[in-house]
Amino acid sequence: MKINNIEISVKTKPAGEKKNHPNILASASITLKEELGEYITISGFTIWKSLHQGYNVEPPQSNKKFKYCQGTLLPRIKEEIIRQYQYDLKNNDIPIVEDTIVR
Repeated sequence: MKINNIEISVKTKPAGEKKNHPNILASASITLKEELGEYITISGFTIWKSLHQGYNVEPPQSNKKFKYCQGTLLPRIKEEIIRQYQYDLKNNDIPIVEDTIVR
């Protein structure tokens, strides 16, 4: 099977008050849409405040097979998630949280 023209859309959601770790900023889900309208949604990505600078994206932990995503696809997905998160921050769709990093 060959799938052409896949569109990736990203939705982010603030972590909220009951988060597992203080550095978690938001969660994200991606939707992969094929040109005929069929789609698959993968949820469970987490966006973290980096210890160095910027943001980190962690793939879903509940989907063990997702770790086998090799090559340039996963880094491109992570870049798109970070880009969407920054866009949502800029447009006040996600409230800004403290920049405190817990080590």
